[in-house]
Amino acid sequence: MDGFINRPPASTASDGFDKTSQKTEFTFVSDDPSRMIGTPGIIPKARILLEASKAQGITKQAYLADPSVVFFQSDASDREWGCGYRNLQMMLSYVVQQQSSHSVAGRTARNANSAIPGAIVPTIPELQRQIEYAWACGFDPPGAEQLKHKVEGTRKWIGTTEAWCVLCSLGVRCSILDFHTFTGPDRTHPALLAAIYSYFRMPAWSPLTAPKSLHMSDFEQAEVDQRIIQTVKPPLYIQHQGHSRTVIGIEVLMTGELNLLVLDPRRWLHKSITTLKEASVSRMRQPAHGSRVTAENGLLDAQYLLKAFRLSLNFETFKPQYQLLGISGLYHEGQGDDGQWQPNELELLTRGTSVSIGWNEDECLQSKSICSTRIP
Repeated sequence: MDGFINRPPASTASDGFDKTSQKTEFTFVSDDPSRMIGTPGIIPKARILLEASKAQGITKQAYLADPSVVFFQSDASDREWGCGYRNLQMMLSYVVQQQSSHSVAGRTARNANSAIPGAIVPTIPELQRQIEYAWACGFDPPGAEQLKHKVEGTRKWIGTTEAWCVLCSLGVRCSILDFHTFTGPDRTHPALLAAIYSYFRMPAWSPLTAPKSLHMSDFEQAEVDQRIIQTVKPPLYIQHQGHSRTVIGIEVLMTGELNLLVLDPRRWLHKSITTLKEASVSRMRQPAHGSRVTAENGLLDAQYLLKAFRLSLNFETFKPQYQLLGISGLYHEGQGDDGQWQPNELELLTRGTSVSIGWNEDECLQSKSICSTRIP
């Protein structure tokens, strides 16, 4: 696997999980920093732009995913077919950069450029090998059959189920919400927005689950915190017919409209985003917002640069069907001696999948079948 994952020994049980005392080494961490591709530190830059937008009276509130997420952009070699792989790389960039143990769920967000030195996110060929390895271990037989058990060396598109196979084959719990039709009037999806909003505003250990309400208005009435909130939540993988993106947050505008905040492998980030500082962004409201990269005062225009992250979903842009995939296995819920919910230790880098995050044998077997929560 070229430094991604070593295969279990031949004596391992046929289900693909190492049941022996020998450890399966997950070699995500390398001494070779050149393997760390992608662009780190993008989410903190988005926060600077959102703070400026709030000062301008345009953004009311926003939630952002953990700042460790690395942006992976499609290049000329995979522009037309690689979005699924790039979004899976972004999900894995969160996984590989977690420390082997976490403090309480409300831990302080890490520094903007806190990528662990040498943390490896697998390449597209390595992900293709891992998908085939997962299939060989019995993950998602219908999906393997659909793609004829072969993705390595091809340009076949992958989606939510293949992301599930990769993550679960590494011992990372996942959950999928399946929005199979519009959930609101006029071809809208209020349940989708409510699920994402609920996910980011819930405590750090809370996994992706079906929203308690299918209407955003119920959340807005209960919401009193109107800040730009940096969470430590994993990002979400969102799929619709023909494309996928990585959801890194959600924004509420003063008008009440909502924008998903996404990293889209097909979008180009303006070169100023990677180096911008708070002092370089205009916080004054001006009539020509969003028309060019610099505002009238010569500073960077937050509204223009936020176009790289905002995904406005309305009756014109909504697709009928969506799938959301969230990482739910990094936090094994349990109560400590003080009665507070605490995350379990993550030992993904050094332990076999069946014991890395407290899975039992039944969970290992169940994870081989794709399961989702259908909404509504």
